Amino acid sequence: MDHKQSLSNQQALAPYKQAIARYVRASMALRGMRYGDLAQALAERGISMTTENLRSKVSKCMFSADLLAAIIDALSVEDSAMPEILKQARELQDQGLNTEQ
Repeated sequence: MDHKQSLSNQQALAPYKQAIARYVRASMALRGMRYGDLAQALAERGISMTTENLRSKVSKCMFSADLLAAIIDALSVEDSAMPEILKQARELQDQGLNTEQ
């Protein structure tokens, strides 16, 4: 993949990354969870992660699909996660398209 294509992919994926990070943080807030609580919930599933590492991964949305699935499980949001993430991503895409015109 050339550099131009890589940059194009990064731009196209940005709304999804932002939507995922927003959704995880909002779900934590609605449940009164902090990153330490989420790290503990993940530890109960055999996933060891420091609070700081988890905070960094969520804020940058730099984590694997399997960790996202574990976070969704730990937050007990499996029924709403994907529809909400996709809704937010589409809204962000629309905002991006409107600002480019």
